[in-house]
Amino acid sequence: MLNLVIFPVIFFFLHTSPPLIAERDIEASNTSYIEIYLIKQYWHTAIVISREDIDSLILPEVTLFNKFNLFDFGWGDEEFYQYEGFDAGLAYKALFYGTPSTLRVEGIGISKETYFDVSEIVIRILVTREQLNEILKFISDTVYRDSNGNPVILSERGLGRIKFLKANGDYHLFNTCNTWLARGLKQAGVNITDDIILTEELFNEAAKIGTVIKAE
Repeated sequence: MLNLVIFPVIFFFLHTSPPLIAERDIEASNTSYIEIYLIKQYWHTAIVISREDIDSLILPEVTLFNKFNLFDFGWGDEEFYQYEGFDAGLAYKALFYGTPSTLRVEGIGISKETYFDVSEIVIRILVTREQLNEILKFISDTVYRDSNGNPVILSERGLGRIKFLKANGDYHLFNTCNTWLARGLKQAGVNITDDIILTEELFNEAAKIGTVIKAE
């Protein structure tokens, strides 16, 4: 009986999708702007940044990977995010208890267009170099590092293409992957509220400041 009550709640918080309408892609008129993307793939929400735009002095963790075209960064509960599949008990624990967190970093070896084909929602946001550096600094600050300054790799997937790094801060209902993403954008001076919990809130807010490339 308990599962009949908690599963819809868990599903709502982890899998809510906004009713967005894809717009025509608009080319940036100012070439000094850099394109970043917010994506949704099932319950995974992340920020996607081109490798050529990432300063490894600010975010040295990208040097843990071989050469990739893109990087996908997302936060989550340490146990639930690393679990291959879906576990209602872990999802409930992730939402309603303050649990350790992880930063999931994925190196993308396929083209941007192909990667976005497997995403449900894609929103492009234009930022300045200074804003991007602030976003990279935000991501870097969430990485837990040992006494030698090295990140702690919790696990790997896809022959090392995906790495789960121990992160600073707890994951819970009021500090979700969506909250982390919004906070990082807000810290960089992007006009977005940072008290976001739901996926729907994040992408509706992002649609106000960016271009909806895809929405299913």
